[in-house]
Amino acid sequence: MPRKVKGRAPYRSNTRQRQRAATRAAIIDSAASLFVESGYASTTITKIADHADVSAETIYVIFGNKRDLLRSVVEAAAAGPRDAVLEQAWLDRVRAEPDQRRRLALMAAATRDVLSRVAPLDEVVRAVAKEDPDVAEIQRAHEENRIRDIRVLVDLLAEAGPLRLPTDEAAEIMWALSRSTDLYRTLTVGRGWSDDRAFNALNDILTRVLLPDC
Repeated sequence: MPRKVKGRAPYRSNTRQRQRAATRAAIIDSAASLFVESGYASTTITKIADHADVSAETIYVIFGNKRDLLRSVVEAAAAGPRDAVLEQAWLDRVRAEPDQRRRLALMAAATRDVLSRVAPLDEVVRAVAKEDPDVAEIQRAHEENRIRDIRVLVDLLAEAGPLRLPTDEAAEIMWALSRSTDLYRTLTVGRGWSDDRAFNALNDILTRVLLPDC
């Protein structure tokens, strides 16, 4: 009986998976940069493909069309801070902090980069959503995900002490001031504030609005 020879398919499969993931990430990064720099309408699939050093056909195979690529760009921008913040280990670290103000500071530090990473894309999506109902749906779903995350954070604050507002109202306010990126962009882009100055101002506002006086 001939001896069976072990194949190398799993190794080749893992390599291909890593290559596909790297290609997908390169396309998303290129699309995000071009959407912000040139606008959604002016950014063609061909331009994205040239920027990512792939073929246009590759983009169509992976994402389908430019609208679905925009959806993936928005999801990728939000995924980093969302995953970092809502993983169980992070939630446990926050619950281990008994001081309510320090809990809020931990939350702010963990979600800080969402302002700088997502805010420019928010402007792109908002502009396109006015004319494109499908993109408007992307925006709506994205904001619903944000506010669900915010409610988790507000519940953590309420566990450590009373809030100035009912939890539902506190979640809406916290979302509007922090995870909704208008105010941050107004300060940094409109008024030329540094990232640190804008972030500290927003954190101070959240503290004053959500938490009782010391």
